[in-house]
Amino acid sequence: MEPKTYELLNHIPKHADYAVSAGDLDPEDIPPVRIDAVLDLLRHANNDEEHFLAAKLLTSWGIHEGLIALEGRMDKPGRIEGVYFHRLHGYDDTYHQILLAVTRYFANVADRGDIEAARVQIYSPLSKIIALASSEPFEIAKIFDFLSSENYSEYVPLVEKHLVAIIDHLEIHRWKIYDAIEFLMVFNPDFVASLLKEKNKTIDDFRPVA
Repeated sequence: MEPKTYELLNHIPKHADYAVSAGDLDPEDIPPVRIDAVLDLLRHANNDEEHFLAAKLLTSWGIHEGLIALEGRMDKPGRIEGVYFHRLHGYDDTYHQILLAVTRYFANVADRGDIEAARVQIYSPLSKIIALASSEPFEIAKIFDFLSSENYSEYVPLVEKHLVAIIDHLEIHRWKIYDAIEFLMVFNPDFVASLLKEKNKTIDDFRPVA
């Protein structure tokens, strides 16, 4: 990646010490000229990684064209896998990073007064992330936190399907099983009770050990 492109995608102004990455920047710290430059990179990127990173950054900033492009990348997973790895466990963490970008997208669009539009726009990408997390080790607790805070019950059937898919694979999904159970205990405790009974398990069997 050329230094100019890296700077465009990663620069954080000195005064923006609240931001860990460029995706965390507040709207007032993102000049329109920079947004235009990232959009130009998105439309004319030289390779898959630059296109993906531009899409993710624009998504974080609440730019709908970025969200559309990012979801398009998710439909071709082989072209984005391995961009990020989990620092402790070493597995592919790219989709967790996408999840963070999508929830930032929601926050930025909602702050502009378009909360219902944002709710509709994020459903498809978040649904895909939940489905992918059923077979991949990356964690999605941030989705559950987000859905709980917004009380978005339309995702409950997806999480139920997710839990059914992972509950027999403790060696892969570990704490993710408990995360899903904890979320569903708020929205559909009867489903959790029935599934645990079927598996001859209790919630404590999946509770993380301190």
